[in-house]
Amino acid sequence: MQRRVIKILIILAISFFGSDQFASAQVLGYRLKQADSLFQAKRYVQSLEHYETILEQKQYTPSMLLKMAFIHEGLGRIGPALYCLNLYYTRTHDQAVSDKMEELAAKFSLKGYEYSDRNKIFSLYQQYSLYISFALIAIAIFLMSLVLFLRRKKSHLLFPASVLVVILIGFMVHVNVGQFFSTGIVSSPHTYVMAGPSPGADVITVLEEGHRFTVLGRKDVWLKIKWNGANAFVKENNLLML
Repeated sequence: MQRRVIKILIILAISFFGSDQFASAQVLGYRLKQADSLFQAKRYVQSLEHYETILEQKQYTPSMLLKMAFIHEGLGRIGPALYCLNLYYTRTHDQAVSDKMEELAAKFSLKGYEYSDRNKIFSLYQQYSLYISFALIAIAIFLMSLVLFLRRKKSHLLFPASVLVVILIGFMVHVNVGQFFSTGIVSSPHTYVMAGPSPGADVITVLEEGHRFTVLGRKDVWLKIKWNGANAFVKENNLLML
């Protein structure tokens, strides 16, 4: 009886959350159609409002990102334009978009867009991150099943158990790797780069929007970044995180 009740509760929970997500997807799909229609009618500012709402929900399409970048660039918002192009490139790895970002960076003298081998490797890692997650989970499940099987057979467990531990550690590192390799784009004009995580710290420089850099950590509302080879800090509300 108890198992039956648990099964019913699980089915109800799946039905509830599934229907909620379906309804949300329908609303966002309708809003996206509205936005595309406004974009086609060249009512760019109105369409951008819809696109930004969809982006806030982390539900976007590559074509939507290109349209947003086009609108932002037309409005002179280079930071948000480059943010959308970065998201698009992460999803598609379109070389033409990479060239466009470099073109904008050169035009506005922006730093952080030099593509080194390290950047290319990390970009590929981001592209296949989801597949890596599935692969690690599948391997972990297989190894757990193997360990349980060998345990029942009273066979040696040291090697498969050791490999399982390594895989689980690798999965934890993989899940948290974004915290160590985050990238931010300056989204606000006149952004102060400080020597310390305090408004009373020395001002290193003042940046216009569009610069991109690696985020190394956080302290309260301050993000630790790498600027000109040295550690510095900016307020988190001045960055768009990738």
